Amino acid sequence: MTTALFLLRCVEVGISIRDLDLLTIGMVLDIFVEKWNDNIEENRNTGFVRMAQQADFDTF
Repeated sequence: MTTALFLLRCVEVGISIRDLDLLTIGMVLDIFVEKWNDNIEENRNTGFVRMAQQADFDTF
């Protein structure tokens, strides 16, 4: 991720340059991930971990 792309993503989630003084890069990346996860339907297994079923434990 380039600096320009990082700053663009910050603007997309509403983080100002002044706010970046108070946040670490890890905190900002967590915000990006949460925003991305909000766009995924919960009933699809693409973005969320599903609850293990008995069959999963049996195969384990």
